Amino acid sequence: MDGDFLEAKWLAVLRRISVGALAVSVSLPMGFVSASKALLVLVGIAVFWGCTPRPLGLRVKRPPVNTWIYLGFLAILASGLWTQAPEALMWKSISRHSTLLLIPLLYFMVKNKQEAHWALRGYVLGQLFVLASSWALFTGISIPWQTALIGNAGNQFATFSSYLGQSIMASLFAAIFWHERASLTTGWQRYGVIPACLASLGCVFFLLPGRTGQLIGLAMLSLWAMWLLPVRVRVAALCAPVAIAAALFVFSKPVHDRFDASWAEARAYSQGDASPTSIGFRLEAWRSALVSIREHPLAGTGAGSWGQQYDAIQSAVGRPNANPTDGNPHQEFLLWGVELGLGGIVLLLGILGSIFQLSLRMEVAARRATQSALLATVIACLFNCALYDALIGDYLCVTLALCLAAGLKPDARESAENDRASHTPAVA
Repeated sequence: MDGDFLEAKWLAVLRRISVGALAVSVSLPMGFVSASKALLVLVGIAVFWGCTPRPLGLRVKRPPVNTWIYLGFLAILASGLWTQAPEALMWKSISRHSTLLLIPLLYFMVKNKQEAHWALRGYVLGQLFVLASSWALFTGISIPWQTALIGNAGNQFATFSSYLGQSIMASLFAAIFWHERASLTTGWQRYGVIPACLASLGCVFFLLPGRTGQLIGLAMLSLWAMWLLPVRVRVAALCAPVAIAAALFVFSKPVHDRFDASWAEARAYSQGDASPTSIGFRLEAWRSALVSIREHPLAGTGAGSWGQQYDAIQSAVGRPNANPTDGNPHQEFLLWGVELGLGGIVLLLGILGSIFQLSLRMEVAARRATQSALLATVIACLFNCALYDALIGDYLCVTLALCLAAGLKPDARESAENDRASHTPAVA
């Protein structure tokens, strides 16, 4: 939606509130996210039916990512016809995949660039609150709103999400805040951008042991280094990830310990150790997913069928119920491949590729923010079912949608001119 329709003032207020509430709540506990999504859907229905003229005309420009998302979700729905999963797991999977619909819905609900920037400011405030809470925990201050699972030692400094989810969020937040700093801050606020970004990355590399978040943080720093260099010497930026990783490996104990553990677990798995370690289970899940895709390459085994496929493959190799799961294979592309076959992987690549294509139309700051969010999403999907998982999936989809709106929507003046033009009667 490109802001070429009129709406009542009260509806415009509700629309902005619903968008802002979701932008803030993706940093908060799941209950806030669910309530904000429900509000956004209800207000979205009211906006759709309350606009004049109705946004159904051919003048409305819909980004290609919307088409890919609709095709992907329709494929997930259709796979319920042949799924091998129980009905409860099928609907759970469909519900999780529906998170992707937040991208077209949020894009529809943001009318112009200024509204997108206001929503991103709310997103920044939510992330700053989480960041301050984590550093407060590090200094020994007890905070009553911490809801992360205390029983897991890795969540010692996590606030609402697990250490894995929060480390991914913090890495991406640092990139978004840095690249969009000119649009999101004014005056004295700009002095806080560098400390906020450093504190966020410090949280990732020194407080939270999430390996995926650390990889994303490394990727965000590498992208920044590449864009910082002149075009003619950007090939040298290929050395940046190695140099930054080496420094972190030496100076960051959490990074050193986690990658040491990963290497040990991967080596044990390669030697036939079937113990349910984190890396060992992930590698076995990936192997099982590839087996399932090879056996059902055309249509997959349907929504929610991963658990049954994994257990059957484990039984076939003599490990029945060794590590049963009804969750996911910890890799988004493989999950889509299991449920929808090779076509599912193509659909997910289409969604991500269309976002990259759209980013090329944007101004520099918005383009870099969007491409950072896209790269973070791809890395998260390579090592987890990030878009499928609750909370982190909401976070990534909301961030991508707001970046797209900030980069593609017209400014307020152009939006107002479009409104007037759409409401002006045609002259015979």
